[in-house]
Amino acid sequence: MNAIFIAGTDTNVGKTHVCGLLLDFFLKKGIKTGYQKWAATGPESPPADLTECLRMGGVPLVPELVGSQVPYHFFLAASPHLAAEQEDRVIDPELIRNKYQEMLARYELLIVEGVGGIMVPLNRELLLVELLGELKIPTLVVAKSGLGTINHTLLTIAGLRQRDIPVLGVIFSDGESVEYELLVEDNLRTIAEMGQVRVLGRLRRCADPVSARAGFVPVGGAIADVFGF
Repeated sequence: MNAIFIAGTDTNVGKTHVCGLLLDFFLKKGIKTGYQKWAATGPESPPADLTECLRMGGVPLVPELVGSQVPYHFFLAASPHLAAEQEDRVIDPELIRNKYQEMLARYELLIVEGVGGIMVPLNRELLLVELLGELKIPTLVVAKSGLGTINHTLLTIAGLRQRDIPVLGVIFSDGESVEYELLVEDNLRTIAEMGQVRVLGRLRRCADPVSARAGFVPVGGAIADVFGF
């Protein structure tokens, strides 16, 4: 495996944060690691997810590489199909395939960040999960720790498996408010048991990058074991 896809159960569950921590973790292990997001939306330029991930990974932004790291970028913060339409554009999966192969050739490990949840449309005829199913990239699911996560997480796992996409495991990410520990503990247990999936860890809310990196080490180690690094 030389690529890992980071899928979220929804938007704003912590995918970019996990990508940045993964990038930092594997680079520190001496593995040449890169980052890619097939479509980003929002007015920031370069795309906010790219800059945040690189910042957490301690990687400088290279302007010449941005077009390969983020093949599609749209101004409107919305689903990629709608954001593209507002600019009279359509996402072409062939361009994504080509840029994915280009980035794979650059690195020992490529981290690919999803867009919202797996059922997000890239265009009016193609869901994100359909392209992922074609490429068969081993996938790590990022889910929120608290209330409502069981339904979203089990549906995401089922959607991936329905298309024979390897599910590496689930990382749980705390929200901004204090989580109810009894609920979180049961969420992790229930999803592990009923989803027949490996829980790779839980990330507590941490604004300090140094502390966030330190807290990620056990999670990164579990992922490295899955990859055999």
